[in-house]
Amino acid sequence: MTSPLPPVSPRARELAIEQLSALFANDELTLEELERRIERVYKATTAAELDRITADLGRALASRPSSVSARVRSQDSAAVAPVYGPERGRMFSIMGESKRLGRWSVPQRLDVLAIMSDMRLDLTQAVLPPGIVDIDVRVVWAAFRIIVPPGMRVVNQIHSIMASVHSSTDDLSSVAGSGGGPIIRLTGLALMGEVKIVVRRREDPYGLDDDDD
Repeated sequence: MTSPLPPVSPRARELAIEQLSALFANDELTLEELERRIERVYKATTAAELDRITADLGRALASRPSSVSARVRSQDSAAVAPVYGPERGRMFSIMGESKRLGRWSVPQRLDVLAIMSDMRLDLTQAVLPPGIVDIDVRVVWAAFRIIVPPGMRVVNQIHSIMASVHSSTDDLSSVAGSGGGPIIRLTGLALMGEVKIVVRRREDPYGLDDDDD
């Protein structure tokens, strides 16, 4: 009689996601490939299926330092990738909590990835470039909140699948480019997660609960 294959443990899934996330952080996996493989991680029902997801990445994984988990946690706490130019940046949080608050420089294009995490992006004190600022969002089983000051123009083009996407700002896409101020254009996908775009005055403290906005 054939013995049943061992099931996938929660820790094994977490380790697989950490390994994939580390490769993504080092530009060895594209965002689309990361999302595809993480989806397979959650669908895997046996340890053998889980091993096959990363089997072709053996050489890349072997070249990573043993502190894969520490590297991912460091990225979560820092929120922003350590090196990026003024035109493009990247933020991601995997199974953690990340916040970007205070005065910081926003690139012209920002790619955001949140997986099983809580991420907050506060633009009330941020320095934005002129024109359209593109923020491409991927939210998977996570909560993502972007906070903007009153009067900032936000074009919300985020798609949702079994998710909630709510905006309390005005979508002024029909007059985009008028007025000379920066425009935030949100694109991307929320899958089984929650995205909120809320308004808060610059002088209000960070500790306020934005859920009621």
